[in-house]
Amino acid sequence: MKIYWKVYLMLVFTTLIALVFSLWISFSALPARMDHDRKQRMDRFQESVMSGDYTTIAEIKSLADSMSVEIRMIRPNNQFPPGSGGPGFFAQEGEWRGLRLIVPPFGNMHIIASVNLHPPRFFILLLVALGIFTAQAAALAIALRPVARKLSLLTRATDDFGKGKLTARYSLHGKSDELDRLGKAFNTMAERINSLLSSHNELLNSVAHELRTPMTRLGFAIELARENPENSSDKLKMMEKDLFELDRLVSELIDFNRIGGTELSLSKVDMNEICREAAGIEQFPGKTVAITVNADEETNIVEGDPQLLLRAVSNLVRNAVFYAASSVSVNIHSSSSWLVVTVKDDGPGFSPGFSSRAVRPFVKGEKSKGIGLGLSIVQRIAEKHKGRLSLGNSLSGSAVAELSIPK
Repeated sequence: MKIYWKVYLMLVFTTLIALVFSLWISFSALPARMDHDRKQRMDRFQESVMSGDYTTIAEIKSLADSMSVEIRMIRPNNQFPPGSGGPGFFAQEGEWRGLRLIVPPFGNMHIIASVNLHPPRFFILLLVALGIFTAQAAALAIALRPVARKLSLLTRATDDFGKGKLTARYSLHGKSDELDRLGKAFNTMAERINSLLSSHNELLNSVAHELRTPMTRLGFAIELARENPENSSDKLKMMEKDLFELDRLVSELIDFNRIGGTELSLSKVDMNEICREAAGIEQFPGKTVAITVNADEETNIVEGDPQLLLRAVSNLVRNAVFYAASSVSVNIHSSSSWLVVTVKDDGPGFSPGFSSRAVRPFVKGEKSKGIGLGLSIVQRIAEKHKGRLSLGNSLSGSAVAELSIPK
């Protein structure tokens, strides 16, 4: 339930309870209390009159004034209040409509006494308002307490995360509201940032390692050329080769980072055409490997970035061609929700445990002459398209790569 509705319903519920309680006090409990006080005051007045200590009319009136009792003194033969039934009714019932008949000991007159206790209207309104205000304040305190607690937890998690404690997370609770959803979004963001930082640190370490090898060879070749400048032509060729490797490494790194940070240029893409184009690009001279493309449909359309999808399929085909003995097959088949491009070669396949690590940057096979970013780039392109890359071996032991793109 949303926080707004929690607070709103709590306020409405407590206001109704406070209103009912205040009305009950004002029109039931308070009148009953006042009637009890009125009867007690009448009893005390009657006891004082019947004690015989007050024998004159002036004394009785003075007593009544001191006790805030209203009296009317009549002789026994005078007319009683209309509808009272006379002195017999008072004697039998004691009181009638808040009036009480008192016959003093001296007996020459009767006293009709009454006590009027009317609570001021302002007091009743103040009581109702105070009850509603108290109930609403209590409702707000109850409703906002979990909100304040969750905000405190979220603030603490963000502060800790901002101070470098990357494991700081918001503790999710069973009941989900806006703050829990915000905390879940924070946790997702924190996990993503932590993963990116770990990936970048790993990438930096790998880049430093990959750069060190050709740079070391360059330094060694320069020293050799200085020692023997007459025979430096071979050293120059070695340096050119290392410079080419450095240039290729930098280009691959630029592409790797560009793919992760750029937006997709989406359009309708026929993967049959993409696979045929990739096969044509990677069918380079000097490598007698037959590349075949098979599709289960005349056209297999997905929505994606054509340049990136071509790059992904080309990388898979290039790897397969490098390790294949004589043939590489590219198969395209689709289901109701996925389009799958399967690239299979007839080579030795992935070594045990290598397929799970092959998509990590700069991880290379034993005979690889590449940089180790090809499959990492394919993995990143697949993720950008909300797809996946699967690597493994067929039953015959050859390598199989599956690029799955949602339709």
